[in-house]
Amino acid sequence: MEAPQNKQHEEIAVKKSLDLSIKDGVAFAATTGFGDNYLNPFAVALGATNLQIGLLSSFNQLVPSLVQFKAADITERLGSRKKAIVLSVFFQALMLIPIAIIPYLPQPIRIYALICFSTLYLLFASFVTPPWGSLMADLVPEGKRGAFFSKRGRIVGLVTVISAFLAGYILHLFKKQSLTGFTIIFLVALVSRYVSCYFLNRMYEPPLEVKREHYFSFSQFVRRLNVGNFGKYVVFHSSFSFAVFLASPFFPVFMLRDLGFSYITYTIVTTTVPLASIVAVSYWGRRADAIGNRRIIRICTLVVSALPAMWLFSRNVYFLLVIQTLAGIFWAGFNLCSSNFIYDSAIPEKRTRVISYFNTFNGISVCIGTLLGGFLATHIPPVFGYRLLTLFAVSSLLRIIVSTILLRRVKEVRKIAY
Repeated sequence: MEAPQNKQHEEIAVKKSLDLSIKDGVAFAATTGFGDNYLNPFAVALGATNLQIGLLSSFNQLVPSLVQFKAADITERLGSRKKAIVLSVFFQALMLIPIAIIPYLPQPIRIYALICFSTLYLLFASFVTPPWGSLMADLVPEGKRGAFFSKRGRIVGLVTVISAFLAGYILHLFKKQSLTGFTIIFLVALVSRYVSCYFLNRMYEPPLEVKREHYFSFSQFVRRLNVGNFGKYVVFHSSFSFAVFLASPFFPVFMLRDLGFSYITYTIVTTTVPLASIVAVSYWGRRADAIGNRRIIRICTLVVSALPAMWLFSRNVYFLLVIQTLAGIFWAGFNLCSSNFIYDSAIPEKRTRVISYFNTFNGISVCIGTLLGGFLATHIPPVFGYRLLTLFAVSSLLRIIVSTILLRRVKEVRKIAY
């Protein structure tokens, strides 16, 4: 979309771009439902061990995190946030081709091929986040971010649920040839991501001049982690992510391998989370615009901290659906308000770099958590016959500690109604 010539044209361009962002969200959600959601189940179907699942998840976090702190530099070198977004999405989608043909590779290299290409897939995806967040924060006024992103989140969540159900049904149809089913769903994810690329390319990018004075290095960012308010938030969020991903990659493993769920049952249980998020996210958006992001983050972290430990009480599908419903409701609030807190904390000229560095630090914490989780999953004493249940309990305890100690150091940055 070309730059508008006057204020009225700019307003029209912004409105059109927000509509295009919704359409991009639909295509992105289809990619998530058919692709991202089934990377770990694909590893299970390929016969991956707990350690290999841990390696898959940790590499998927570590490599993108280590290179993402360069996302701001690359964006500035390209001279356009939109160009950086479109190129990253293009190459991200391209990586789904080798992932889709993994079932036709020799058996000994399949898992390692999945680790390699899924890491590249998520590496390119990680380059999208900083410039996209910066661009969207410029397009959406501060007082309307909760409402807009909750609306977009509802649509994304609904399409994610539908896509995941369709993917699960395809895998059910091919249950005797499940690897063929995975090839099909990853190719669908490929097409939908290129549709997303088309809509992103048509969006308007408000002009943004980044001067030398706006630059700060990653080492300068790290040195201020315990000084400024945003630095304290980074420490909290990264520590919480560490505690979450200690167990998060192993829920699919536990359901599919240890509990023996069918793909249909697994899909029903996992899609309960985005389905509940659809219902809850508009509520959190309104509350965030009214009372600020920090208070909602505090409430949501306390609830999601307790959820992994609830898996110890029962593995009944109906009980797990209750847990997943609560997860969907409160993760919706946490994710929405966490993103908005970051947008509110940085001026436009620094926003791409702030998001990039934040994601680097957070991703490294996720990787360390995943690696430790993979080690503990094979060494920790079992509870009720399952080592993974012990891991879930440890994750829950660490989440509670982080949410009660570190978040209290963070202050609200948004001007709120009351």
